[in-house]
Amino acid sequence: MPQSAPSSQNKDAYMIYRVGGHLYAAPINCVLEVILTENLLPLPDASSYIAGITNFRGKVIPVIDTVKRLALPDATPSGNKYTVVFEVDTDGGLKTFGAFVDKVLSVGEYVRGEIKEVDIMPSGVSSPSYIKGVIEHDGAFVIVVSPAKLISTEDFTAVSEEAARQLWNNNATNNVSEK
Repeated sequence: MPQSAPSSQNKDAYMIYRVGGHLYAAPINCVLEVILTENLLPLPDASSYIAGITNFRGKVIPVIDTVKRLALPDATPSGNKYTVVFEVDTDGGLKTFGAFVDKVLSVGEYVRGEIKEVDIMPSGVSSPSYIKGVIEHDGAFVIVVSPAKLISTEDFTAVSEEAARQLWNNNATNNVSEK
């Protein structure tokens, strides 16, 4: 009896991108847009992987340095970096944030069973929570990430509060200087 092709109900779409010389994938349903990284405002005292904040469609969002978050050596040549803007649903509600990538390569559908769990850490050390598994794409392994786990709720909240403080201070300063 011939085997039927997997139905689209058993597939999920992923965006594959390059960061620090490695391939990663994220569910496309979490991706709002890919933008050129511009006008990034660094935040003092933020976690080391928080690159800063930026304006996205009138909303201030945190942007993470994916190379630092994934603990990769920075193999990116100098030049333009792109920011993938993610929107993820978490216990705390919707979180919108950006993440640096070097290049977006493709979007493709993968059968759910093609995502293989992998224990990439030494014995006794658990895998980072943001790693969902691995898929094979064009003969290379691609690490599948869970965008909701790339930025902690604590860091997201702290960055959002700091961004609000800075905007308040900037608006107060602008109002004083206009008088």
